[in-house]
Amino acid sequence: MIIYVHQACNKTFYGEKCAKVCSTNCVDQQCDHVTGYCISCVEGRSGDLCVKSVGSEGGGGGGDSIIPAVIGAVVAVVVITAIIVGFIIWRRRKNRPDEEQEAEEGVSRNGGARNLSYTGAALELDTNKRSSKHKQFVEKASQTPSGMFNNGYEKSSEGDTDEDVRNNAHAIRLGRNTALPVEALKEYILQHSSDSHFKDEFSSIPMANSSPQTLGLAPGNIKKNRYKNIIPYDSSRVLLRVDQTKDQSDYINASYVTGYEERETFIASQAPNDLILQDFVRMIWEQRVDRVVMLSNLVELGKKRCSMYWPVDGEEEFGEVNVRLLTTHVFAQYTIRHLQLSQSKEPARPVTQFHFTAWPDKSVPESPWGSGPVLVHCSAGVGRTGTFIALCNLLREAEDTGKMNFLDTLWKLRQDRMHTIQTVAQYVYLHKAALVGHTVAGSTIQVKDMNARLAALESEKPDTKSALSYRREFEAVVAACDATINQYNESTQQPEESVYQNTSGVADKRKNRLSNILPNQAFRPVLIAEAHKEDTYINAVLVPNLTRDNHDLLTQLPLPSTVTDFWRLVTQFNVGLVVAFDLDTMDSDQTIGDFLPKSEKKPFENDRYLVETEPPRESTVAWEFPLTVHQKAVSGMGNSVPLLHKTLTLLACKDHKLDPESVLELQYKIKSCRLSKKSRIIFMCRNGADQCGLMCVQSILLDRLEADQCLAVPVAVGSIKAIRPQVIPTVDQYKCLYRVLKLAHESKNVYGNVGDGSL
Repeated sequence: MIIYVHQACNKTFYGEKCAKVCSTNCVDQQCDHVTGYCISCVEGRSGDLCVKSVGSEGGGGGGDSIIPAVIGAVVAVVVITAIIVGFIIWRRRKNRPDEEQEAEEGVSRNGGARNLSYTGAALELDTNKRSSKHKQFVEKASQTPSGMFNNGYEKSSEGDTDEDVRNNAHAIRLGRNTALPVEALKEYILQHSSDSHFKDEFSSIPMANSSPQTLGLAPGNIKKNRYKNIIPYDSSRVLLRVDQTKDQSDYINASYVTGYEERETFIASQAPNDLILQDFVRMIWEQRVDRVVMLSNLVELGKKRCSMYWPVDGEEEFGEVNVRLLTTHVFAQYTIRHLQLSQSKEPARPVTQFHFTAWPDKSVPESPWGSGPVLVHCSAGVGRTGTFIALCNLLREAEDTGKMNFLDTLWKLRQDRMHTIQTVAQYVYLHKAALVGHTVAGSTIQVKDMNARLAALESEKPDTKSALSYRREFEAVVAACDATINQYNESTQQPEESVYQNTSGVADKRKNRLSNILPNQAFRPVLIAEAHKEDTYINAVLVPNLTRDNHDLLTQLPLPSTVTDFWRLVTQFNVGLVVAFDLDTMDSDQTIGDFLPKSEKKPFENDRYLVETEPPRESTVAWEFPLTVHQKAVSGMGNSVPLLHKTLTLLACKDHKLDPESVLELQYKIKSCRLSKKSRIIFMCRNGADQCGLMCVQSILLDRLEADQCLAVPVAVGSIKAIRPQVIPTVDQYKCLYRVLKLAHESKNVYGNVGDGSL
């Protein structure tokens, strides 16, 4: 690969053959010899080329000025949505510890002029200050495989040096062909899911540069760093205010990170430990942070990753700052907390914390399907934090230009904070999350906008590229799921099949009605073997509801050979309600096993279970059967399984067509069953996807409508299709979801008075 290396120019010139003159808005008219970016700006100017007036949109203030407002509500919703859906789309096969040295996201800036120089000196890695692991990475990164970017560059015949890697990365970064049109992103992901492209691209950008880290390495501050190899650059670190009358320091391991086109600012920080807990809350107050994104749990893999900087209830003092917990809203993969901070006589300020609870340490989410600066932290403040900030920036870029430049985004992040986006897996995940984020952008709407949204979706204008329609939105969701379902193995650079393959049950036709509808291995419920040679497999998947992850179940109607497995699923997974379709075909369909009582006088019984019922209650859409399951004693596994008696409800649905009115009426019935929060629901139909999938997704949507008066159809559909791709197979079912929501809203009974049978 030919690497274009620009020779050093006189300080006031840049570009090919040094033919271009640096801007007069640069201090001393000095700029980077390749990009033309100013080393620093004259007073009153900001931006890469110092062409923006301070105070205009995107203007960067200096000193102690308040950082400009960032990330509007719409973008925040899109980013959170992309992360949440991403959790489900890319469920990793193993939650194995990453081989990379433990470290995470974060970035900081002290308000001074930004140094965007990409000269050899600026990017030279001081390996004497890095761990041996980092030295190995530098040596490995210096060997760039040929043809890795498919962008016209050819590899030099001579071995690459560290400087070659930096120049190569810079040449590629500057190439406009690294900005990928969003419409090409799906094919790009599919094309490179089975080669080393993502790994090669990720390795081309140095993990850190040689910017000074003097304050972070000072003897009094070293103990304040969670990880010895993650230190903020002096040029971008956050400075705390110091009261000279108190024993205070201005140091905290946090960095300012510039958003897309300098329009917004993030603070990337390590998570607080007990030593810096007061400093962390002090930073939130002093920087006027109004949104905090927390990407770690308090404890992960048995280790404490973050000290709690909010009260369990009520209020708590952290140094001189009082923090009050106002409300907590718990959802399946995240929690939203509304806090209020106050200090002495100053007015109290609101802070919203988005706590993502489903992103594993040093890894990626389980699957990609969301006025002051935004504070983002995980544990170290680099891996998960960097991925989140990169996603924000890429979605902004897509909205602005219709393109996403992943390589450029990675490079810029690492100029502000080392090690941002820590692993290849996170870099691959970023691509998938960006695809999901772009797909669902603008699709989460308030109830007040429902009629306008539905009117737009009803419009079928195939010749208008920007026109909304049910079909266009449905096809976009399907395409995003198709591109992101297979996983990426970081060690082999090969996609990993998501279908469970490690049990005889999959290959056994007696366990699966249809060979093309098999459970995703990461979401299948594993049955407990209670008898000798008993299999742990059943063709079912765990799916989230609104507030609990991996809670409810989708499964096929039992085959003659899986009847016992079905009742094992019911008893072992605390099922309180079974919503079943196609039961009226049991007599004519020989593939459906006999698993229910014939009447209250004719219970079902086999060698493991006795199932009794009482007279059913009939409605227009379903028969409601109270069931009692008696499990017989089992021996032969070393310990006898005791007798068990369990009660639950079976809703035997009548309607096969499932028009919107019938779907809503069934949802009324489901809600009227008044299950405890711990009780699970099984949604079941002949193939385990079609009708039961529609009811499952509709239930999530109605819960969301009731909880926050929002419609998020693409999000809910993508979340479940990522687990069971055959769910919502047609655009007609997709339309039905919207129409049921409209009916529910118009009825003014959205989960209101459950006791009278309404939602």
